[in-house]
Amino acid sequence: MTPSRHGSSSPHETQTPPPGAESGSSRTASVERKGSSSSEATIWQKISNVLLYTPERCRYDPANPPKFSIGLNLLFAFAGAFTVANLYYNHPILHLLAGEFGVSNERASLIPTLAQAGYASGLVFLCPLGDVFPRRLYVLSLILFTATVWLGLCLTDSFSIFCSLTFLTSLTTVTPQLMLPLVGDLAPPNRRASALSITASGLLLGMLLARLLSGVVTNYTSWRNIYWLSFALQYLIFILLWLFMPDYPSANPEGISYFRILWSILTIFIHHPLLIQACLVGFCTSTTFTNFWTTLTFLLSGQPYEYSTLVIGLFALIGIFSMLVSPIWSRHVTDSFIPLFSVILGLSFSLTGTIIGTYTGSFTVAGPIIQALFLDFGIQTAQIANRSAIYGILPQARNRVNTAYMISAFTGQLTGTAVGNHVYAMGGWVRSGSVSVGFLGAAVGLCILRGPREKGWVGWGGGWKLRKDGEKQEGEDEKAEKGEGEQRQEREAEDSGDSGNR
Repeated sequence: MTPSRHGSSSPHETQTPPPGAESGSSRTASVERKGSSSSEATIWQKISNVLLYTPERCRYDPANPPKFSIGLNLLFAFAGAFTVANLYYNHPILHLLAGEFGVSNERASLIPTLAQAGYASGLVFLCPLGDVFPRRLYVLSLILFTATVWLGLCLTDSFSIFCSLTFLTSLTTVTPQLMLPLVGDLAPPNRRASALSITASGLLLGMLLARLLSGVVTNYTSWRNIYWLSFALQYLIFILLWLFMPDYPSANPEGISYFRILWSILTIFIHHPLLIQACLVGFCTSTTFTNFWTTLTFLLSGQPYEYSTLVIGLFALIGIFSMLVSPIWSRHVTDSFIPLFSVILGLSFSLTGTIIGTYTGSFTVAGPIIQALFLDFGIQTAQIANRSAIYGILPQARNRVNTAYMISAFTGQLTGTAVGNHVYAMGGWVRSGSVSVGFLGAAVGLCILRGPREKGWVGWGGGWKLRKDGEKQEGEDEKAEKGEGEQRQEREAEDSGDSGNR
């Protein structure tokens, strides 16, 4: 008999639960899933809130833009030092890494190669985005990513994973190259060179300290401790920059497509002879720098010196002289005279030291010491002056201008290493040093071809005057490159203003 609508059903029939009447286990599973996803969302939301929050003292006020203090300059130098150091911790301990991962020394040499490849990729593909994103958020995001991924380098036992993470962390270790254009934005024009010099000296200090700290720490403890130290330093840098790095608006708030940014790096060269001149000089000086420091090891480890690895490593401390003197020189010379004057002076110091070291280094160690002093100081002087000049070309595209300059310098470093090793193997110290003399001579020639106020590609139009005398350096009087959207907005504003006047 069919049960009535209000009667009890047969035990063989399946009852459909009323709407909303879930079983206890289903409700529990649903709550757990929601709780898990909510927890994950909360974690990411908290991270996002931390990154996006700006302390009141760091917020941008158009009526009162952030002041560039010596404290902020030193903070950028500190951050640059222990960020760029990430690329060099592995250099003195490659044999230990080979033993730890059970690979040959030749295989272990892949680690610094991947580090340099990652850094070069970051220069090309990440640095130009500094012209689009707000620098504070962009820099903090890259440092947080680097520090977090670095934990894998401290823990992994896999050589393949170690190599992959080395590439990834090196890719995002380009934050110093984002800070240098920001210094160009924040520092007043009459202090730009000295401010850049302090930040650049931090990068040099990082290169020196990385090798020194790595060698000392691994001599007494596990090699992993130097990576743990770097892990802690990365988070310390993140905290300090979060607390004190000023917010600064995007140079192109209307936005630019990523591929257009990359393409514009090439097109910038066509319109700005000053940038071409600076990049070619940077290529020549970088070639000389790596040629010297690569072949110096061969010279000092062989006859007649036969120095130990420790003694050879101490030669790198000569760079401290340049690091200490360069900011003072930049404040009193580079900031007072046209940049080309300081570039030629720096090249003259480098050329003098290279000639002395090349033709006396085979029989007295005083030659390489003098060369190291003059070469380091001269090259840093020339590079700071070049940066000071090119950062005035296109305020809206300083990161792309910096990328173009760094690509030329990085290419020079690779060329110097390859050519230096090859020529030294063929003809020894004197012949490889003579190649450096040739590159420096070419750099001087490039400076002579085009004067500081010349608007064209060759010549000395505009006069020979060396002092700035309150003049804007070349490029600062040029109209800043702007995106199409911003140009359209300006034209509309001008048109509406004209209409109002009519």
